[in-house]
Amino acid sequence: MRIIRHLVPVEAGELPLTVARAGAHALDKRAAIVIVPSIFGVALDLQDQMEELATDARVVVALDTFFREGEGPIPYDKGPQAIALLASFDRKRAYRDLQAAITWTRAQEGVARVVMLGICFGGSYALLAAADQLVDGVVTWHGSRMESVVHRAPEIRCPMRLHFGSLDPIVPKAALDTIRGAFAGHDAVHIIEHEGANHGFSHRTAAGYHAPAERAGMDALRELAASG
Repeated sequence: MRIIRHLVPVEAGELPLTVARAGAHALDKRAAIVIVPSIFGVALDLQDQMEELATDARVVVALDTFFREGEGPIPYDKGPQAIALLASFDRKRAYRDLQAAITWTRAQEGVARVVMLGICFGGSYALLAAADQLVDGVVTWHGSRMESVVHRAPEIRCPMRLHFGSLDPIVPKAALDTIRGAFAGHDAVHIIEHEGANHGFSHRTAAGYHAPAERAGMDALRELAASG
């Protein structure tokens, strides 16, 4: 297993990518996984998850979305510090960074399919990428602000697995109901609510870690990476 760093030229800098590969035996895998992490960045526990997922994908690539705002990752117990990054954050430019990362992954790896994972902050970007036909499958883990972009739901054709926690204050019932309503009738979109899971359930070293929800989210990525 190898984790390397790569820089992709983008607007006002070079986008850092963290790249996990399982080695030569993964060359027969047809899908890549591209990740927009939470606002805490590419933490060590996320890198561990990437290494696990790399055994089921050609390559796993995570963006350092906030590289212009400062160096990450930020510890999970420093929530206010992480949230402060959003004060002057250019969301549209960040989406263009994601497009650059997907383009690089397809060209560099020669993959037929890209499955995207949006974690927390990355959830809305995953929906936009699906609506713009940039990816071939989407998984989200406790995705936030997704209700703000579900008006694009009619444009989404790829399979999606959207995982939420029943105790998540960042995604209240009203928001989840909006998301459910937007995708009613989309047979390829599965919305999974994990009982007892809070926001950040996928962060292995954080207080809100919920192992069953995280395992289900990992399995969803393996499912979509293997399909098609």
